[in-house]
Amino acid sequence: MKISCLIDNCALEGFESEHGLSFYIEACGKRVLFDMGASGAFIQNARALGIDLAGVDFAVLSHGHYDHGGGLADFLELNPSAKVYIRRGAFEKHYSHKPGMPLEYIGLDPALEGGGRIVETGESASPCEGFTLVSGADGNELRSSANDVLLGPDAKTPDSFAHEQNLLINEGGRRVLIAGCAHRGIVNIINRVFNMDPVPPRAVFGGFHLAIPGAQDVNEPLVDATAEFLLSLPGTEYFTGHCTGLPSYERLKSAMGSRLRYIHAGESVEI
Repeated sequence: MKISCLIDNCALEGFESEHGLSFYIEACGKRVLFDMGASGAFIQNARALGIDLAGVDFAVLSHGHYDHGGGLADFLELNPSAKVYIRRGAFEKHYSHKPGMPLEYIGLDPALEGGGRIVETGESASPCEGFTLVSGADGNELRSSANDVLLGPDAKTPDSFAHEQNLLINEGGRRVLIAGCAHRGIVNIINRVFNMDPVPPRAVFGGFHLAIPGAQDVNEPLVDATAEFLLSLPGTEYFTGHCTGLPSYERLKSAMGSRLRYIHAGESVEI
């Protein structure tokens, strides 16, 4: 299994970066795109890595925010046939209202909704053997305060993140969990996966949504408790970036050591 980071807030030299996330996955004989960043920059990075996104078998959108689905139109134009699995509600309006800032629309392009290649999913779906889409993480353990600025369709009510889904891969008994922003909390998402299978995943990729909007501060109790939980899973490795935020990542890293790595745009990992 090989996972390549096509876009992230941080990139290796020679690669594009932006506030966004995208992974390219080769597993179970399939080529999969997970999220599409905020623009078409992930396509440029894919080309630099020698990855042909026109050959992707299917794609997954983790949730309905622009920094994960802003490149959706570019992908649909580039790839003529792959279906895109999107959680029901992802095309609803989503907003951000940071302190002292005007209300900002952060949702997807509504013109793309309803296309014949868009597949809406429920709490669980399996695009093909070895791949399971998982949502419905309903716990509230270690909730990130970074969610406080994020609002639902009425621009007033806090976002429930019912439109968020994650990808669980099982290739020959090696299980890997791919998250987007983990708005529901990476701890709650992992616990949701445990309800399906109690064996800890071999690896977890994705943002952990620990960055505090507009600040370099770190919620130390939250980060420390998250690190403690992640370390309690025997043998699991973690590859994070994007909305984890560099200050929170550094604190996690100091607690987790070699069990945690930042995955930059342009990097690939074999599991």
